[in-house]
Amino acid sequence: MKRIIFPVMCLLPGWALAQATTRQAVLKTEADFAAQVAAQGSRAGFLSFSAPEGVVFEEGDAINAPALWQSRPAATGEALAWVPAWADAAQSADMAYTTGTWTRGPRAAPLATGQYVTVWHKQGSGDWKFVANMAIEHGQVSSSADPAAAANPAADVLHPLQPVAQALPSAAPNGVLLTLERKFIAAELKAPAKTYQEYLSTEGRLYRPGQLALTGNVAQIVSENPGFAYLFVPTTVRVAAAGDLGFVIGTLRRPSPVTGQPEETGSYLRIWRRETVAGWRLALEMLNLAPGAAAPEGTEPAAKK
Repeated sequence: MKRIIFPVMCLLPGWALAQATTRQAVLKTEADFAAQVAAQGSRAGFLSFSAPEGVVFEEGDAINAPALWQSRPAATGEALAWVPAWADAAQSADMAYTTGTWTRGPRAAPLATGQYVTVWHKQGSGDWKFVANMAIEHGQVSSSADPAAAANPAADVLHPLQPVAQALPSAAPNGVLLTLERKFIAAELKAPAKTYQEYLSTEGRLYRPGQLALTGNVAQIVSENPGFAYLFVPTTVRVAAAGDLGFVIGTLRRPSPVTGQPEETGSYLRIWRRETVAGWRLALEMLNLAPGAAAPEGTEPAAKK
């Protein structure tokens, strides 16, 4: 069922109106980003839409996006495209994220596909730039790998239905989220399944290399058996001014569940959302693993969106 946004905006409460307006602005920016990549190549697009501190992830490492793309020559004949399937924004209209499916190669027969997450931050100029862009590849090549993307084109991107908590500006918002993140990490080391069940939103999304997007109830079910615990180390924490949305970037490692295989290492991106009833909940998690890690069966090398 298609969600109509513009005609009913006048009926939305203030916080929902602010979020809807911000989502539309960010989706417009993302469409412009994709259009520039299609027309001028990845180098031009990523340099235009990255914040100075923006990071991308390659083979498990977080890398400054402007520095990386400045060092690369412009490529011709690229065929990188992506379609957002889900978007959310802070009430303070300064932070948002989008996620969906990317493909590389001809649209009818892509050579590779996977999921991506882009975290956006509003700059002092009023422009939106990405501060984090992570992507993973899975083993099934399809132009509509994410079921949500297949059912909902960019003009009808879905968003969380769980009401967000009232804006609560803080003098140290990053510290609040860092405390929560550390609590999650400590609990996950002792009891992974129980921890994910406790913290994951009912609308949560889990992205793992080699797998299709795990969303909603499916993500909840999978979280009951996540395997061996990871050791997560946060390196970047950032929270919207409204105190209702934030993200964490960090490193990860764990012993391989496969005898004789190297341990898994890489980076993670975790998005937290403060819901009205449940409080802070894990809205999304993506793992980007280094080559050679013993990832789930069917995994391909990390995508370079």
